[in-house]
Order: sequence, then C-alpha cells, then structure tokens
Amino acid sequence: MSISSFRFPTDIRFGAQAIQLLPKLLQQAQVKRPLLVTDKALAQQPVCLNTIKLLKANGLEPVVYSDAQGNPVASHVTAGVAQYKQSKADSIVMIGGGCAIDVGKAIALMVAHPGDLFDYEDDKPGARPIDQPIPLTIAIPTTAGTGSEVGGSSVISDDKTHQKVIVWSPRLIPRHVIADPELTVSLPKNLTAATGIDALTHNIEAFLAKNFHPICDGIALEGITLVAQNLQRAMEKPDDLKARGNMLLASMMGAIAFQKGLGVTHSCAHSLSTCYDLHHGLANALMIIPCLKFNAEVVPDRFVRMGKAIGLTGSDSQIIAGFFDWLRDLKTKIGIPSSLSAVNVQITDRLISVAVTDACHGNNPRPCSKEDFARLFKEALAGE
Repeated sequence: MSISSFRFPTDIRFGAQAIQLLPKLLQQAQVKRPLLVTDKALAQQPVCLNTIKLLKANGLEPVVYSDAQGNPVASHVTAGVAQYKQSKADSIVMIGGGCAIDVGKAIALMVAHPGDLFDYEDDKPGARPIDQPIPLTIAIPTTAGTGSEVGGSSVISDDKTHQKVIVWSPRLIPRHVIADPELTVSLPKNLTAATGIDALTHNIEAFLAKNFHPICDGIALEGITLVAQNLQRAMEKPDDLKARGNMLLASMMGAIAFQKGLGVTHSCAHSLSTCYDLHHGLANALMIIPCLKFNAEVVPDRFVRMGKAIGLTGSDSQIIAGFFDWLRDLKTKIGIPSSLSAVNVQITDRLISVAVTDACHGNNPRPCSKEDFARLFKEALAGE
C-alpha cells in the first residue's frame, strides 16, 4: 500500500487502499460515533457497506444517514441534523459525490449554529456569521467531479423553488480527505462521464475567470491536462487505478482553482438543475461548448494556453479551433448527449431568469446579458 499525504490546505491521503486509514484518523481525533453521510443509491453498495464494516471492526460505532439524493435540498440537511443529535454522534464522515459531501458539510454547520441554513448564505446581506467550532469532518469522494471534498462551500437547494444556495466558510473545509481511486471503480459510465466533464468545466472556467489569481491558473491548467489524458481511459478501462486516481486529482484541482471564480457555463448549469433537476455535471457538459465559444471571442489567448496544455500545436487560430474539436470529440466518445433537446429541456423565461440571477457569471471574462443567455440556451438546444 503506497499512500501519498499532502496539504492544500486540507490534509489529503491519496492512493489505493487509503480508505484503510479512516479508523486511525477518527481514533486520533478521539471520536467514536461518526455520522456516516451518504446518498440513497450508495448506502447499499459495497463501497459504503465495507466502510461501515471497517469502522465497526476497529471499535467505532457509525450511524448511517442516507436520505440525500440528486440535487440536495434543505430538508435533507434538517433531517441529518436531527439524526446527528438523536444518535449522539460526535463527528461526520461523508462518503459519496457532491451531494453527500455538501449535505455533510451543511449538517456539520447546523449542529453547531442556530437558525435556518439559508441564514448563512454566502454574501447575503445580514447573513449570520459562521463563527462556532464545528464537528470533525472527513470527506471520502466516490466520484471525480465536484471536488467538494477540498472546498469550503456547500450548495443546497430550496425545497420549494429548487434555487441553489451557496453557504461558504473556511470552517466547512473538511479536516481530512481520503482520495482512494479504488472507491471510484464501480461508478457507472454515465456518471464517470458527467462528473469528469464537471471537473473539466471547473478547471476551464476557473482559468477563464476574470479575477487575478495566477496560482489558481497554474492549478487549473494542470487539471485540464489530467482530464485530457485520463477521462476517456477511465471510461474505457474502469479498473485503471492510475486513470481513476488522476481524475480524482483533477477534480480536487478544479475545486481549489475555482476559488478564483467560475463563469457563464455554471450559471446556465445551475439554472438547468433548478428548472429540470439535471445532474450538475451533465448540465455543464451540455452547455460548455456554446458558453466557451462566447468567451473565446474576448480571451483567445487563454484558449491558446488551454490548447497547449492538452498538447495542441500550430498557429493560435489552429490551436483554438483544435481545442473545440477536441472537446466535441471527447463529449462524443464518452457518451454525452448532443443537445438540450435530447434531455427534454425547453427554453422558458424562468430558465433564462434563473441563469441571469446566478452569481457565477459575475466572474465571467465577458459580460452576459439576458439576451446572451437566451442565445446560449438556444445554441445548446440545437446541439452546439
């Protein structure tokens, strides 16, 4: 067993069989009764059941909370807080994709803070401060997409409107991350594809974001390179641990890099998830090409650098064209639907208005008006 350990700033244990370190991390923190937060689909799968066995074999007493699913909503958090308190849990272990990890972070927040979750919305005027110590949290990703395991954000939707709300604080960054590529091997192909494009989108949009952060730029470029080299291989050879591990790294790089900001692709994707409950990674994948074409007109130099990062050569115009050719080809090879119409999306006033009000496009390199959003959705509907 060869496990790498590094910080940025999260303590990350990376490598096959890294999951075996989980009991030791809990014991070192002198906790015994972790709330294991996962989602309904994963709760009965070997990756979760084996983790429970591992904890029990080491004298720990895990309590499972698995009501979360899809795009998580506030009631998932409320129910998790109730179970944490009722079970007298003393820590939180989050195992799964972005849904489980976001819910787990929000539970950790609300067991230590009063009021309603949305009282703590990021940048909300008069928002309550996140200023109390929260329980130990350990994140174990089973997908390589959101990178939520290394971030301080929790994205939770309103139960009624399905509008996504972002809660953020450095206190929400998990204390430890266990990034074990073996835990991602059983991920279905469609989710490997969608989460992989999600990781790619995070890295690309972070690199294009107008805020100044050259450190994040470097991380984002390496993340793009890793996706280009490994996503298709992870699809074709699901048990290739090197490819799976590199995708986990690319996912974490995207989440670290997007502290610089995101962009218009994410605003469109958030609207699609709000209005049609689309998987976030799939929504990004369906919107990424028209949104990137929109941006390429104003920051062509950035597209040249991304093209070079994936090994393209030639003149600037050839590299930019080649970058879009590569992205179209990648989407086709990994089975991403060709258009919004393929997933039964219709353009509505609400779809456009939710995108307009989403905060992510505030850091887009090119301002995006209501009319621009309507055109981008129209292009994606037709299959570009």
